[in-house]
Amino acid sequence: MVTQPIRAAHQGGEIDPVRRARLEGMVERDYRVIWRLLRRLGLSPNDADDAVQQVFLIAAERLNDIQARSERAFVFGTALRVVQTIRRRARRELPSDAGDDNHSGLPDPERLTEQRRALEALNRALESLSLELRSVFVLFELEAMTTPEIADLLGLPLGTVASRLRRAREQFRILVAGAAAPNPEPASRSERAGEES
Repeated sequence: MVTQPIRAAHQGGEIDPVRRARLEGMVERDYRVIWRLLRRLGLSPNDADDAVQQVFLIAAERLNDIQARSERAFVFGTALRVVQTIRRRARRELPSDAGDDNHSGLPDPERLTEQRRALEALNRALESLSLELRSVFVLFELEAMTTPEIADLLGLPLGTVASRLRRAREQFRILVAGAAAPNPEPASRSERAGEES
Protein backbone atom coordinates (compact mmCIF):
# COMPACT_ATOMS: atom_id res chain seq x y z
CA MET A 1 0.00 0.00 0.00
CA VAL A 2 1.32 3.43 -0.95
CA THR A 3 0.62 5.05 2.45
CA GLN A 4 2.61 2.46 4.44
CA PRO A 5 5.87 4.49 4.57
CA ILE A 6 3.96 7.57 5.74
CA ARG A 7 2.21 5.61 8.51
CA ALA A 8 5.51 4.03 9.53
CA ALA A 9 7.09 7.47 9.77
CA HIS A 10 4.43 8.39 12.36
CA GLN A 11 5.28 5.47 14.61
CA GLY A 12 8.31 7.33 15.92
CA GLY A 13 6.12 10.28 16.92
CA GLU A 14 4.40 13.21 15.25
CA ILE A 15 5.89 14.26 11.93
CA ASP A 16 6.28 17.90 10.96
CA PRO A 17 3.56 18.88 8.40
CA VAL A 18 6.20 20.17 5.95
CA ARG A 19 8.17 16.90 6.18
CA ARG A 20 4.95 14.91 5.88
CA ALA A 21 3.96 16.79 2.71
CA ARG A 22 7.43 16.27 1.25
CA LEU A 23 7.34 12.53 2.00
CA GLU A 24 3.80 12.19 0.64
CA GLY A 25 4.90 13.93 -2.56
CA MET A 26 7.83 11.55 -2.94
CA VAL A 27 5.63 8.50 -2.41
CA GLU A 28 2.87 9.68 -4.73
CA ARG A 29 5.28 10.70 -7.49
CA ASP A 30 7.75 7.80 -7.40
CA TYR A 31 6.21 4.76 -5.69
CA ARG A 32 4.95 3.02 -8.83
CA VAL A 33 8.06 3.93 -10.84
CA ILE A 34 10.32 2.50 -8.13
CA TRP A 35 8.21 -0.68 -7.94
CA ARG A 36 8.51 -1.17 -11.72
CA LEU A 37 12.24 -0.48 -11.53
CA LEU A 38 12.65 -3.11 -8.82
CA ARG A 39 10.71 -5.65 -10.90
CA ARG A 40 12.78 -4.88 -13.99
CA LEU A 41 15.93 -5.31 -11.96
CA GLY A 42 14.87 -8.89 -11.31
CA LEU A 43 12.82 -8.91 -8.11
CA SER A 44 9.68 -11.00 -7.86
CA PRO A 45 6.40 -9.10 -7.33
CA ASN A 46 6.40 -9.97 -3.62
CA ASP A 47 10.04 -8.97 -3.19
CA ALA A 48 9.40 -5.74 -5.11
CA ASP A 49 6.47 -4.97 -2.78
CA ASP A 50 8.73 -5.40 0.25
CA ALA A 51 11.66 -3.57 -1.32
CA VAL A 52 9.65 -0.51 -2.38
CA GLN A 53 8.36 -0.22 1.18
CA GLN A 54 11.92 -0.44 2.42
CA VAL A 55 13.05 2.28 -0.01
CA PHE A 56 10.44 4.74 1.24
CA LEU A 57 10.96 3.82 4.89
CA ILE A 58 14.63 4.68 4.42
CA ALA A 59 13.57 7.93 2.74
CA ALA A 60 11.28 8.70 5.70
CA GLU A 61 14.12 8.05 8.15
CA ARG A 62 16.62 10.14 6.18
CA LEU A 63 14.24 12.88 5.04
CA ASN A 64 16.27 15.65 6.74
CA ASP A 65 19.42 14.46 4.92
CA ILE A 66 17.84 14.56 1.45
CA GLN A 67 18.56 17.80 -0.39
CA ALA A 68 15.62 19.71 -1.85
CA ARG A 69 14.83 18.63 -5.42
CA SER A 70 17.06 15.57 -5.01
CA GLU A 71 14.31 13.36 -3.65
CA ARG A 72 13.94 11.34 -6.82
CA ALA A 73 17.67 10.72 -7.12
CA PHE A 74 17.69 9.60 -3.49
CA VAL A 75 14.88 7.03 -3.89
CA PHE A 76 16.32 5.68 -7.16
CA GLY A 77 19.77 5.32 -5.60
CA THR A 78 18.26 3.70 -2.52
CA ALA A 79 16.29 1.28 -4.71
CA LEU A 80 19.49 0.20 -6.47
CA ARG A 81 21.22 -0.40 -3.12
CA VAL A 82 18.22 -2.34 -1.80
CA VAL A 83 18.30 -4.60 -4.89
CA GLN A 84 22.02 -5.23 -4.37
CA THR A 85 21.39 -6.19 -0.74
CA ILE A 86 18.53 -8.53 -1.67
CA ARG A 87 20.65 -10.20 -4.36
CA ARG A 88 23.57 -10.70 -1.97
CA ARG A 89 21.23 -12.23 0.59
CA ALA A 90 19.62 -14.49 -2.04
CA ARG A 91 23.05 -15.76 -3.13
CA ARG A 92 23.77 -16.85 0.43
CA GLU A 93 20.47 -18.69 0.83
CA LEU A 94 19.81 -22.11 -0.63
CA PRO A 95 17.42 -22.11 -3.58
CA SER A 96 14.03 -23.60 -2.87
CA ASP A 97 12.02 -25.91 -5.09
CA ALA A 98 9.05 -23.57 -4.96
CA GLY A 99 7.32 -23.12 -8.26
CA ASP A 100 3.94 -24.31 -9.29
CA ASP A 101 3.85 -24.58 -13.05
CA ASN A 102 0.41 -26.14 -13.15
CA HIS A 103 -1.46 -23.95 -15.64
CA SER A 104 -4.00 -26.58 -16.68
CA GLY A 105 -6.97 -24.38 -15.82
CA LEU A 106 -5.78 -21.44 -17.90
CA PRO A 107 -6.98 -20.84 -21.45
CA ASP A 108 -4.66 -21.35 -24.42
CA PRO A 109 -1.69 -22.96 -22.69
CA GLU A 110 0.50 -22.75 -25.80
CA ARG A 111 0.23 -18.98 -25.90
CA LEU A 112 0.83 -18.68 -22.16
CA THR A 113 3.89 -20.90 -22.48
CA GLU A 114 5.21 -18.82 -25.35
CA GLN A 115 4.70 -15.59 -23.40
CA ARG A 116 6.31 -17.08 -20.29
CA ARG A 117 9.34 -18.20 -22.32
CA ALA A 118 9.70 -14.77 -23.90
CA LEU A 119 9.49 -13.09 -20.50
CA GLU A 120 11.99 -15.57 -19.05
CA ALA A 121 14.37 -14.89 -21.96
CA LEU A 122 14.04 -11.13 -21.37
CA ASN A 123 14.66 -11.57 -17.65
CA ARG A 124 17.68 -13.81 -18.30
CA ALA A 125 19.11 -11.24 -20.70
CA LEU A 126 18.58 -8.43 -18.18
CA GLU A 127 20.02 -10.51 -15.33
CA SER A 128 23.10 -11.26 -17.43
CA LEU A 129 23.92 -7.56 -17.51
CA SER A 130 25.92 -6.19 -14.60
CA LEU A 131 23.85 -4.08 -12.21
CA GLU A 132 25.59 -0.88 -13.37
CA LEU A 133 24.69 -1.59 -17.02
CA ARG A 134 21.23 -2.98 -16.25
CA SER A 135 20.30 0.08 -14.17
CA VAL A 136 21.08 2.52 -16.99
CA PHE A 137 19.48 0.23 -19.61
CA VAL A 138 16.25 -0.21 -17.63
CA LEU A 139 15.94 3.48 -16.79
CA PHE A 140 16.50 4.52 -20.42
CA GLU A 141 14.81 1.78 -22.42
CA LEU A 142 11.98 0.74 -20.11
CA GLU A 143 11.35 3.80 -17.94
CA ALA A 144 11.91 6.24 -20.87
CA MET A 145 14.19 8.53 -18.89
CA THR A 146 16.70 10.75 -20.68
CA THR A 147 20.44 10.33 -20.23
CA PRO A 148 20.71 13.65 -18.31
CA GLU A 149 17.95 12.47 -15.95
CA ILE A 150 19.74 9.16 -15.42
CA ALA A 151 23.06 10.90 -14.83
CA ASP A 152 21.41 13.10 -12.22
CA LEU A 153 19.59 10.20 -10.55
CA LEU A 154 22.62 7.93 -10.36
CA GLY A 155 25.12 10.71 -9.67
CA LEU A 156 27.20 9.83 -12.73
CA PRO A 157 28.79 11.96 -15.45
CA LEU A 158 26.72 12.13 -18.62
CA GLY A 159 29.49 10.44 -20.63
CA THR A 160 29.53 7.49 -18.22
CA VAL A 161 25.78 7.05 -18.62
CA ALA A 162 26.09 7.16 -22.42
CA SER A 163 28.95 4.66 -22.35
CA ARG A 164 27.10 2.27 -20.04
CA LEU A 165 23.96 2.54 -22.16
CA ARG A 166 25.92 1.73 -25.33
CA ARG A 167 27.63 -1.26 -23.67
CA ALA A 168 24.33 -2.47 -22.20
CA ARG A 169 22.62 -2.28 -25.59
CA GLU A 170 25.45 -4.19 -27.26
CA GLN A 171 25.44 -6.91 -24.61
CA PHE A 172 21.63 -7.08 -24.66
CA ARG A 173 21.58 -7.54 -28.45
CA ILE A 174 24.16 -10.33 -28.21
CA LEU A 175 22.26 -12.04 -25.41
CA VAL A 176 18.92 -11.82 -27.23
CA ALA A 177 20.46 -13.00 -30.51
CA GLY A 178 22.07 -15.93 -28.70
CA ALA A 179 18.76 -16.84 -27.07
CA ALA A 180 16.95 -16.67 -30.42
CA ALA A 181 19.52 -18.77 -32.28
CA PRO A 182 18.41 -22.35 -32.76
CA ASN A 183 20.41 -24.95 -30.87
CA PRO A 184 22.56 -26.93 -33.29
CA GLU A 185 21.75 -30.59 -33.59
CA PRO A 186 24.20 -32.65 -31.60
CA ALA A 187 26.57 -34.58 -33.83
CA SER A 188 25.95 -38.27 -34.03
CA ARG A 189 28.51 -40.61 -32.53
CA SER A 190 29.73 -41.66 -36.00
CA GLU A 191 30.14 -37.99 -37.09
CA ARG A 192 32.17 -37.23 -33.97
CA ALA A 193 34.32 -40.32 -34.52
CA GLY A 194 35.01 -39.16 -38.10
CA GLU A 195 36.12 -35.72 -36.81
CA GLU A 196 38.53 -37.25 -34.33
CA SER A 197 40.30 -39.32 -37.01
